[in-house]
Amino acid sequence: MNKIYIITLLTHLCIGICDAQVNTPNGVAVPPSALFVYPNSGNYTNAQLQADQNAIQNGLYGPSCIILANYSRQYNCHGYAWHVSTGGAQICIDQALGGITPYVAGVNPSYTQTNYNSTIGKLRVRYSIDHSAVTTYDGKFISKWGPGPLVKHSALDVPPGYGNPSTCWTCNYVPPLTSVYLDGKLISGSFQNTTWGSHNMQIFWGLDPDTGPTFSSTAGSTIINNQNSGTVNFTFNGPSNNGGLSIAFCGAPRHSFTFFKPSGAKMQVYPNPAEDEDVITILSEAPEDIQAVNLDNQVNRIKKISLLDDRQRVLQDYLPNAEGNMTTVKLNAGLKGTYYLKAAFEDGTVQTKRVLIEK
Repeated sequence: MNKIYIITLLTHLCIGICDAQVNTPNGVAVPPSALFVYPNSGNYTNAQLQADQNAIQNGLYGPSCIILANYSRQYNCHGYAWHVSTGGAQICIDQALGGITPYVAGVNPSYTQTNYNSTIGKLRVRYSIDHSAVTTYDGKFISKWGPGPLVKHSALDVPPGYGNPSTCWTCNYVPPLTSVYLDGKLISGSFQNTTWGSHNMQIFWGLDPDTGPTFSSTAGSTIINNQNSGTVNFTFNGPSNNGGLSIAFCGAPRHSFTFFKPSGAKMQVYPNPAEDEDVITILSEAPEDIQAVNLDNQVNRIKKISLLDDRQRVLQDYLPNAEGNMTTVKLNAGLKGTYYLKAAFEDGTVQTKRVLIEK
């Protein structure tokens, strides 16, 4: 039986040129000379690939090897590790002709060298001869074996022609957000108006990030359910009139959404204009009330009312006399002209109403 490592060593002798354009996650072009396709015939017949896959499954290169996906000519180890798992089309990338270089070096690399950690997943690993793999969170590697299968394995349970693990790399790119939905409605921008209570947010991104997205709540929001699948359920619950979500890709914060709850305060002043000579009286039993009701039809009570003159100078502060949904204040006599009533509500919002006093 031909061993899979012999096949992989013959890769460069039995390939065709790929005319596709491939870019790294950060938009750097991979040299066309480094892209190739496996032929559908020749040394890589389906029967031979299947036999090699069976040998791998039966422990030819070590007992840790588990077949995750059957043999395929669509992509190789470098295509999987550096390109496929970040959302691009399946493609074969030749390391010898500089195919990996744009991913790890140059003006805008997508990956940064780091130290190996058995508890960190999605690190890229370059082998000493010619192979690439991706780490898992349980200390294993996943790699594509030439035109053969996709295999989960221990670091050293690979064909001898691959060499040993040499360097590790972590992602250094920002996957773009393609669309965001709040409670099923498409939104744009990072600042949104919403109401108190439970909400659902769906986030779609242009590339499959390595370690995310992960969501964390900012002050005023609480995460209910986070599957790391692009959907997060949360409550928007104070203590201020805003809160939000922070989204991290590859462990670094990338996007933040801030939600503002409209106060819904409906401030009405009666009579306006006043024709009661020098006195305005707002009675709790009459329509001459200053009342605030939020969008949930819950009372958003007034904490303080100030009387301002036409130059916005405070003339007097009042502690509201509130019963139920009603708030009343009695203004002093001797007023004439344009004044303003400024109300501060429980949710921290402020509204101002112009009042005209006539003789």
